Amino acid sequence: MKKIVVLVPFIFVIVSVLGQQVPPNYRFVKTWRITDQFATVDSIPVDTMHLNFQISNPIDRFSIANSYNGNLGSPIQSKLYFDRPANNDFIFSNAYYPYLMNIDHATFYNTKTPYSNLDYKTGGTTYRSEDNIKFLFTANANKRLNFGTTLDYVYAIGEYGNQSVKRFSGSLFGSYQGKHYTATGLVAINNLSNFENGGVADSTDITSPKGKATKDIPTRILGFSNYKQSQLYYNQQYSIGIERPVRVNEDSVRLDYVPVTRFAHTLKFDDLRKRYYEPQLVGAPFYNNSYFKQTNDTSALSTLTNTFSVSMEEEFNKWLQFGLKAFIENEVQSYTFNTDTLVNHMSKTSTKVGGILSKQRGQLFKYNVLGEVSFLGYKAGNFKLEGNIGGFFKLWNDSVSLVASGFVRSDKPSYFLQNYQSNHFRWNQSLASIYRTQMGGTFAIPTRSFSLNVAVENLSRYIYFNGQAVPKQFSGNIQVLSANLKQDFHVGKFTLENNVVYQLSSQKDILPLPDFALYHNLYYHDVFFHVLSIQLGASVRYHTSYYAPSYMPATGQFYNQSTVKIGNYPVVNVYANFHLKRTRFFWEYYHVNQKFANDAYFSMPNYPIDPAMTKIGISWNFYD
Repeated sequence: MKKIVVLVPFIFVIVSVLGQQVPPNYRFVKTWRITDQFATVDSIPVDTMHLNFQISNPIDRFSIANSYNGNLGSPIQSKLYFDRPANNDFIFSNAYYPYLMNIDHATFYNTKTPYSNLDYKTGGTTYRSEDNIKFLFTANANKRLNFGTTLDYVYAIGEYGNQSVKRFSGSLFGSYQGKHYTATGLVAINNLSNFENGGVADSTDITSPKGKATKDIPTRILGFSNYKQSQLYYNQQYSIGIERPVRVNEDSVRLDYVPVTRFAHTLKFDDLRKRYYEPQLVGAPFYNNSYFKQTNDTSALSTLTNTFSVSMEEEFNKWLQFGLKAFIENEVQSYTFNTDTLVNHMSKTSTKVGGILSKQRGQLFKYNVLGEVSFLGYKAGNFKLEGNIGGFFKLWNDSVSLVASGFVRSDKPSYFLQNYQSNHFRWNQSLASIYRTQMGGTFAIPTRSFSLNVAVENLSRYIYFNGQAVPKQFSGNIQVLSANLKQDFHVGKFTLENNVVYQLSSQKDILPLPDFALYHNLYYHDVFFHVLSIQLGASVRYHTSYYAPSYMPATGQFYNQSTVKIGNYPVVNVYANFHLKRTRFFWEYYHVNQKFANDAYFSMPNYPIDPAMTKIGISWNFYD
């Protein structure tokens, strides 16, 4: 509290100084992201949101319900099936996905003046704080060439013993938008280190508090995980086109360049490494096996991907009104896992071809269909057919969005799911390809703050980690149904945001999911003196009880268990957000209900979430 009392006046002094008005014509910032291996652009708004700044941390933004180790930066898995990213060939990456800087999470810019952002968040009890500082700088050398850099640092001690996390990620990025030649590049590094405590030794220290400080509650093990990811990405495109006359007014005509054919090449190199270390050998009852006297396991995967494509642009084809793309992709992978003095190394290559048929112009009717098949190498036989179709329609006085999507795909399991050796776990098995079929659709009325997404997926030969925390393949079929409803209500200055998710798994012992997950956010919002935006509110997250997967530190995997149910416990937060010109600030009291309702506030078996604490954050934007 002393830190808050000192910091709040200081923050408002800074706000008054930095909140100087910049002429709007100098604050132009265009932002976009890359959505696939062909560098398809998806425009996004600049991250200067006035509302809900308090949920900008990676855990809250990932999903409304998550399994994690209780600390910012720790391994995480969404409890919502359709929020989970596609499995990585390097299975140890899956638990760190929301924290990584790579091409999937990179933002690219085009600015009139240099643009930078400094963001700082902190929270926690005395001497157990979590700190996160982020920095962004980007500028244009000219109207076509942009470059920039990002830094993101997390240091979170954690409320419980042997739980601290340290994370650093950084990137250099750039883009060039020429008449014929365009390019997008990214170099990113990630280094995440976290202690592994195996959860609290006695869950009654949480359910029936004995007066211990959280840091003094015994934990089950002392381990250490380190995950590193480096990525080099470069996409270049060259177009051949024509000059088409466009009438500006009655007296003048200008020539616009229209691309006809586009040639593209994407180079991507990923180097992924995971290490698990225990300073003292941990045996039963936590582990079933220990093959060596020391635990110092490392695994690595490097992947070099080259994709070449040629496309006929939709803008030129005025008769058939669609775009065509054909591509070929080659992938070379090198696998390594070390156990004490044992080193295993394997290299594999695969090649696939595919094509895309698309129509993205107009609002009424859009579609995109992709088909690809691996015909050579390790992944020969893999195939994917996916597509989406939809657009905007008028329904009375409202604009309605209706989109349908789906895919059929077959994928060979990761090499690490079939072959792995470490001090505590070893497996060598032949697994069949996983076959998935998914269909879904979204019906939305943006003007009514309404959205409903319904999806169903059938999984054949699904691979999961069983009660012994080793991979196992289910020989039958699993169906997953999900309905995700979002509806906001506005009454004067008050807003109630609602997100309700229903899930049904046909094999709950193989693929356990909570039936319902809820997020509600009630707040008051107003603007004072025409410049100061204030949001005061409270939010709650909740999901029904189920046999939530547990977590295995030695492999970094979430595995099934049927002993302890997790859930049926709300987490309530109260907060205040302020936005003044170029500065944002929030104050939040997290998990406020823990103060008067001590209960089983666990994220997973033996892994409690943080107790009640204060969190604050501030963000500055600079347009010069």
